[in-house]
Amino acid sequence: MADVDDLLSQLARRIVRGVEQGLPLPTRLCQATVDLLGCDGGAITLAYTLLERVTLCTTNDTARILEEAQDVVGQGPGPDAFTTGVYQRFDLTVEDGPNPRWPLLESQTLTALAPLVVHALPLGEPDHMLGVLTLHQAGSTPPLDIDAARVVAKVLTAALLADAPTQHDLGHAPWAERAEVHQATGMVVAQLGVPESDAIALLRAHAYSHDQSVTASAHAVLTRQLTFSATPERKIEST
Repeated sequence: MADVDDLLSQLARRIVRGVEQGLPLPTRLCQATVDLLGCDGGAITLAYTLLERVTLCTTNDTARILEEAQDVVGQGPGPDAFTTGVYQRFDLTVEDGPNPRWPLLESQTLTALAPLVVHALPLGEPDHMLGVLTLHQAGSTPPLDIDAARVVAKVLTAALLADAPTQHDLGHAPWAERAEVHQATGMVVAQLGVPESDAIALLRAHAYSHDQSVTASAHAVLTRQLTFSATPERKIEST
């Protein structure tokens, strides 16, 4: 089984890329996931089969074409991952013709991408599905580590959730707990050099992945049980 803390730390170190360019967190999370899992591209789409469907980000033209094709025909690994809450795989080949599971998912534009393996991982729980992480790999790419991908998908879910404020966010937690979360947030900012909003998202992701409170994850940072950087004592240089 993939190690949650190790994958989260690796992901955290990668989302630093793009901060200076002002890239939004979902875009950096998606690219970091692609790099971490050894894929060629990916996309994050919310509310996949609903009217409010929105693709937050695509890392390249291939990812964009895959998302647009599935949106148009209403079928494919992405919609199925969203409706079933289960990982889906789509092997796009030149020789085999239309996939019997998704016969409408066929076009010259898609065929031109072959050979390609598409992985769709649900983001969320069966009773509260947030969206889908779609990753693609060229035919010659080493197989995807599905266990690691599922862990990363869970981490992304927590980082992207915006409608479930913690007690800390609402100011209802005891003062000591709020202080710990604030201090831990500052430590993550110092370790990675990311905005405070990124640091809070990472703390939430760790808490969600371990089925514990944000305060518990903050305490792990304060006691050095959890670090997001290879140099946890790094300080932000003043300008």
